[in-house]
Amino acid sequence: MTTVQDILTCLEHFAPYDLAEGWDNCGLMAGDRGQPVTRVLCALDVTEAVIQEAAATGAQLVVAHHPLIFTSVHSVTDDTATGRTLLQAIRRGISIICMHTNADCAPGGVNDALAGALGLQDIENLGAGGNGQLGRVGLLPAVMEIPAFAQYVKDSLHAGGVRYVCGKSAVRRVAVGGGACGKMMDFAIAKGADAFVIGDCSYDLMQRAESLGLTLLDAGHFPTENPVVKAFANVIQTRFHEVECFSSLRHKDCIHFV
Repeated sequence: MTTVQDILTCLEHFAPYDLAEGWDNCGLMAGDRGQPVTRVLCALDVTEAVIQEAAATGAQLVVAHHPLIFTSVHSVTDDTATGRTLLQAIRRGISIICMHTNADCAPGGVNDALAGALGLQDIENLGAGGNGQLGRVGLLPAVMEIPAFAQYVKDSLHAGGVRYVCGKSAVRRVAVGGGACGKMMDFAIAKGADAFVIGDCSYDLMQRAESLGLTLLDAGHFPTENPVVKAFANVIQTRFHEVECFSSLRHKDCIHFV
């Protein structure tokens, strides 16, 4: 019998807590450690829709990237989305595990999954973050002109759209940082990247990248981090063959494009 604690221990080995930032909240957010688990739903966020999906598909556990309990929570009521989600999970006996910045840094985690989704080869650690484990850099199979590369990223990540500034050269060496990683730009440049793919990029960072001759591409927070969902499922499925793991079909990017 596989329990919530068994899967939590497996994920703790995959993404140790010492890789997380000090301000983060990772681990078991809600549930019973001894609860038997036969089905696991993996998602980027834990939302009301995800809990409903877990209940409808018979999953006893949700594993996600973004912490459901993150900022200070003083009460759990139906007045907030977090409260409603927690209440639904508890009422339905669904446990919740979230692996956040530890999964950003972990081998095989967010940034390796992002690099893999872009088909990068010869992947190296970018060396950013408080522990030097954040970000990745690698090579495209072939040189791409910048507009073609932007379209390639959009298609590879199933993004609704991308924003980018053009660097000084075509793209072969690519740095990646899932989510809001604009502050890692200098690490990308130091590693010789022609382009840097992130999510959540501000206008001033775009200007700075252009002035430095770096192609900076904002593919969105959800698309750049969502590849880790399949990574979570694979980690669990590989360790626990008797447990069925699947990725959420209801959780989508909340941002729309016209």
